[in-house]
Amino acid sequence: MELTKSKRIVRALLQLEQFSDFTSEGVQSAIHMLTGVVVSPHMQDDDDEGVLVLKFSGGVQAEVIGDKYLRLQIAESAAHEIHLDETNKSPIAIRSNQLFEHFERKYDL
Repeated sequence: MELTKSKRIVRALLQLEQFSDFTSEGVQSAIHMLTGVVVSPHMQDDDDEGVLVLKFSGGVQAEVIGDKYLRLQIAESAAHEIHLDETNKSPIAIRSNQLFEHFERKYDL
């Protein structure tokens, strides 16, 4: 059986560093490791719609357009990569690397 678009989007999200697999009740979902939001395919999704369900702690749920959500998460992932690049000379990258070096020394990491 071919996967629906929303299931394919969840699989794509799992390739990004901020997501981890969160399969529950046989449904492959992704948990955003910085926020705890669980992203699941919409169970009523037609093959081409790509609607996702976001489940927040406390039980609040929201439906989002999967393509747009994936693009936002790709941008977030790219920003993290740029900011953590040791050769990048942007103020955020420099400060991120300074803090990491500080924590390495302070906590013997």
